[in-house]
Amino acid sequence: MRRYRSGDGFEIWVGRSAMANDRLCAAGRGHDVWLHARGLPGSHVLVRRDRNQDIPPATLIDAAHLAAYFSKAKGEPQVDVMHTELRYVKKTKGAPPGQVGVAKSKTLRVNVEDARMRALLDTLR
Repeated sequence: MRRYRSGDGFEIWVGRSAMANDRLCAAGRGHDVWLHARGLPGSHVLVRRDRNQDIPPATLIDAAHLAAYFSKAKGEPQVDVMHTELRYVKKTKGAPPGQVGVAKSKTLRVNVEDARMRALLDTLR
């Protein structure tokens, strides 16, 4: 998986393939925040956090930018990104790699900012 750092210092994990998306979800903790471009193929994204730790809005926007960038919406000026705690994301029995079911989520419409995206990509570890 790819590892990035938000402007607020939170670690953000991004899956590199369908199989990696499954491994990413298995390695995450239930209270981590999961993101994915709504209705499009793409990478699963996790914001790592401690239990009951609030995620600053800027970090959520950073992670949503990564979800948009590593999806079929790459290059679009606006992308809808769903987010929820990982505990609400479940692998459906028999589903192909990378496909999950989401029990409840919120949607964030991201206005993609090129400068923010470049800054995030530069944090790759």
